[in-house]
Amino acid sequence: MGTTTSAVHPDDSAPTIDDRIVHATLALISERGLGGVTMSLVADTARVARQTLYNHYADIDAIVATAIDRHNREGIDQLNAALQVAETPTDKIEQMVRHFVVVGAHAQHAIDFGGGLSPDVRATLDAYGAAVEGHIRSILDDGQAIGEFRSDLVPEVDTALIRALLDGISEVAGRTPDQAAQIAGIGARTVLAALR
Repeated sequence: MGTTTSAVHPDDSAPTIDDRIVHATLALISERGLGGVTMSLVADTARVARQTLYNHYADIDAIVATAIDRHNREGIDQLNAALQVAETPTDKIEQMVRHFVVVGAHAQHAIDFGGGLSPDVRATLDAYGAAVEGHIRSILDDGQAIGEFRSDLVPEVDTALIRALLDGISEVAGRTPDQAAQIAGIGARTVLAALR
């Protein structure tokens, strides 16, 4: 009698210890803010022994940096996928708004990464912001080039303004996730009105 494949190879979809640690860290940041996250709480929430946690991470800052980096990479991957299905700059803005609504509606936006960050963690956040703003700037440039958006846009300034609008839309969706579809429609209308 042979051994089945599932007995030899564990289920690939089962979360790894790192996955559990990262998800626990993000949940704790969301609930308690950065100041309320400790190694002990992460270990308890992730259901791992404290020694296991210390075997993977030197300190809380290392865990937070990893969690934020993964959170941001997943966000950028999702945004890239959303933008790939759009053809025109208008379509891309609509996809970007939908993406930010989904992020907000799933409460990822509620994570407060504001104060108390180390320079390494701050750099991770800055890289995410730069990637999002790079997409916005590219869409604005493309929209102006083909006459889809106003010719008097100032991409450096308007990129920051559109980013602020998207963050606000995401925050509203986080407060009222049951209205996500309506928020996406209103949000896209508002952003596009500023660009046309």
